[in-house]
Amino acid sequence: MKKSLLFLSIAAISGMASAQDVAVFATSESLEAAGIQKEKTDIEGDVVFAEVEGIGTAATAYKDSWGTTNAYGTYRNIKVNDLEITLGSGVVGNANPTFESYEAGAPSAGAVFKMHADKDGYMTIFVKMNPNKQYVVFEDLDGAVAYTLGYSNGTTTFHYNFPYYTEDNVALKQFEGFIDFNAPDANKYFETATKQSKNEEGLLLWQNKVTGDIVAAAKNPTVKDDPDQQYSGVMEEIPGQHKPKFPWQAAGLEANPGDNTGFLTFAVYEDTDYYFSALGSKAGCAGFVYTETFPTITYNAIVDGDGNVTSPEVVFPAMGFGASSDAVETIGVATVDAPIYNAQGIRVNADAKGLLIQNGKKFIRK
Repeated sequence: MKKSLLFLSIAAISGMASAQDVAVFATSESLEAAGIQKEKTDIEGDVVFAEVEGIGTAATAYKDSWGTTNAYGTYRNIKVNDLEITLGSGVVGNANPTFESYEAGAPSAGAVFKMHADKDGYMTIFVKMNPNKQYVVFEDLDGAVAYTLGYSNGTTTFHYNFPYYTEDNVALKQFEGFIDFNAPDANKYFETATKQSKNEEGLLLWQNKVTGDIVAAAKNPTVKDDPDQQYSGVMEEIPGQHKPKFPWQAAGLEANPGDNTGFLTFAVYEDTDYYFSALGSKAGCAGFVYTETFPTITYNAIVDGDGNVTSPEVVFPAMGFGASSDAVETIGVATVDAPIYNAQGIRVNADAKGLLIQNGKKFIRK
């Protein structure tokens, strides 16, 4: 990786905003030009559907049936630093990505997105996040990139960093920003990867869910509508290889809080490709937001027709990479009526600025 940190000023695509904040999002024109429409259509890989000159591109990575989607969660009005965004139409694929482990490299087929960075900085990708699916980002096809993940449905909120290499803990600087699977807290975020077992002839092994009997077959022998002939793959661990835990598990929650708006932020470098996907699912993606520095992300409060706040504002403070030893990792529950306090423990009003505390959780409002 390079880390020149040389930046150019540019106007945001969604109107003038802070010069370093740019939304590289799909538009109806760019989707049409890419051949992506409501009805999914077979489209080759590396078809660009969002682009801002000098910043980067968002594209399909592999051939798949691609179509448009408006699927986001409760929150669609977002701020990245001071850049205001309404999450709109994005792109979604049809086939689950083919993935074995981080060490085996990026998914090699399916609904995978290819992002290209024209300059150093940070990408933030917004998705309708299923906390029961794993998300992966790769630099090129073999470097597992660490990211910050944020999620909120207005009640449950979590926000955390994957462990990552920095200049201080690697001999070769080019690994800076990659996932550190040997970090002391790595088990919080990762588990041993698995693969489906095979017999001596190379056929996959399947276990009957009712009887427990194991059979060998090239594909799942399940018989539709026959409760006695339902099978699942026999899985085995791959020693020394990793995959991410589900986000709700990494956040230390007791259960999956359900689909809603989430995001991933990660460092990017000039003239470099990044591959993003959701495992066991088809993540929708409208592109990315580029920032020079690690962003603060705000989900705007949602107010009903009577002026009642139905989902409170949620602020995800900039956690950063490499300089974030004092970052606030937030995992908790927010409620509309909970009192807010400043760092001195004094109760403040709902629109106060700075380092604040609500429900025992710290957050920053700028």
